Amino acid sequence: MSGSRSGAGAPVLSVGRGGERARIAEMIADHNASNGGDAPKRRMSSEERFEQIVDVAVRLIGRKGYYGMSLQDVASEIGISQTAVIHRVKNKQGLLIAVIERYYDRLDATASYLAQFEPGGAREGELPKIPEALHAVVEQNVGQPELVRVFEMLNAEAMSPEHPAYAYFAKRPQWMRDTYRAYEWQVPDGVDGEFVYMLANAAMYGLEGRWLARPDEIDFLSEWERYSDYLFPLPQWEGCR
Repeated sequence: MSGSRSGAGAPVLSVGRGGERARIAEMIADHNASNGGDAPKRRMSSEERFEQIVDVAVRLIGRKGYYGMSLQDVASEIGISQTAVIHRVKNKQGLLIAVIERYYDRLDATASYLAQFEPGGAREGELPKIPEALHAVVEQNVGQPELVRVFEMLNAEAMSPEHPAYAYFAKRPQWMRDTYRAYEWQVPDGVDGEFVYMLANAAMYGLEGRWLARPDEIDFLSEWERYSDYLFPLPQWEGCR
């Protein structure tokens, strides 16, 4: 086996959550991510209200999509005025940014996994493994079906260039490649690790859609293990899984 590395010199920090947030805000809207610092109102702090607004938006987008949801829908479900919602998120695009940031706050398994291999990490000196990284993502997604549903809904809607998240989703594949290239991975000799990484992510995304459509019939984690056996077959991937 050998360590596979491409794109040497790519800064690891560029693929962190801070970098993602900056790019999200830049591409979607001129949004001040620091709003939500007002004094407490009605027994609920401004931060708590902001989190409540995002939680409700996640549920509504999962049911109606971005275009089908309105700020008034969010306000009505919470029982506050639309003005109160606008005060915290500015506009619908600002709310979309908050929802996508929430995805990165709660579904950051890849970053958490790779952090182990950085200087001072629990596995410093080892090389990350593609099957391990993807297993961590699936394991975390299983516990956050609502956020995953929203992400898939937005991804489908954002195929239109008019969608405010179009640029973000269009650039996601390149960001995934950047993430792969920022590390040296443990892959079998002769295997194009980057290609396999992108292929496996595409397979995982397809399985994710099936799972969301039929959660009572499909065990996402168990089914992914079956996928992994085909994507990373033994004995070729021995020691790299």
